[in-house]
Amino acid sequence: MVTRSQKIRLGVFIALSCLALLATFFIILAPRFFENRDIYYIGFRDTSVTGLQEGGAVKYHGLTVGFINDIYIDPKDLRRVIIEVSLEHGTPIKVDTKAEIAFLGITGLKVIELQGGASDAADLEMNGFIETGRSITDEITGKAEIIAEKAEIVLNNLAELTTKANQDKIFSTVERLSIIMVQIHELLRKNEKSITNTLSNAEDFSYELGDLSLSAKNTIQNLEKLTRSDSLKQIIGNLADVTHELKEAEIVKLVQDINVTLIHTNKMLQDIEATFAKSRTDLVYTIESLKESSEYLNQFSRMISEDPSILVRGTRPKDVPDTKLE
Repeated sequence: MVTRSQKIRLGVFIALSCLALLATFFIILAPRFFENRDIYYIGFRDTSVTGLQEGGAVKYHGLTVGFINDIYIDPKDLRRVIIEVSLEHGTPIKVDTKAEIAFLGITGLKVIELQGGASDAADLEMNGFIETGRSITDEITGKAEIIAEKAEIVLNNLAELTTKANQDKIFSTVERLSIIMVQIHELLRKNEKSITNTLSNAEDFSYELGDLSLSAKNTIQNLEKLTRSDSLKQIIGNLADVTHELKEAEIVKLVQDINVTLIHTNKMLQDIEATFAKSRTDLVYTIESLKESSEYLNQFSRMISEDPSILVRGTRPKDVPDTKLE
């Protein structure tokens, strides 16, 4: 049986435990209730706030500056959702600060992300509405609309492309291309050797052309050096001196000497012609002798090829009677 003292001790223990629990809650929650915080509102119109929760973080350029106090629908505009945020006192919220909805990792939870705000802009009044920026949902929706529009265009083009008339044209074109490819393949197969030779010749020609261009370059350089050399200048000077000397020489005497030289040359040619006519008969006789000797040599080579033993025993006249026969 439980005595009175035990009941008193149990009651005191329970009372002390409740006081300790209340003290713990007070210590944890008191700063939140008594802390001086800045309250602002954000209104999202036609935007899904799925993933936002009360107590969720509010970040400013990635830094946590507060939390979400409340989320509710605007009673004056049912298409608008109002989010009450509690920020640390002194958080610099400007009139041009934008509020966006951002994903928190890959958990599907979302946070309020505050961005922007010029340093020289005016501070936003307490309990004022922070302007909304373009949220991730809006960007995804806009991109989805663009993708859907492009997909619709592609599907329409495919539908237009797959009509009966276009199919016939495509099949006809493919068939012609197939025939052309077969003909090209056959042509290449038949002329493979010629094409290979042509390419080889073209390669050789390119090498030769390169060598020729190099030789031409060297020749031009040599000519350039020659034109700048003192030897050419000396040769030109010598030609000028010779021309001057010819100009001062006795032209009539020079022409007479040339005439005498031509007469002697003509006489020498006549003598050569007479000598050639005289020796032409001997030359014809010599050619005939050579021809006859060639015929004898051909006959002799034929006899040796038919009977090589002739070289050993000599030739015997044909149809000679055999003396050993009786």
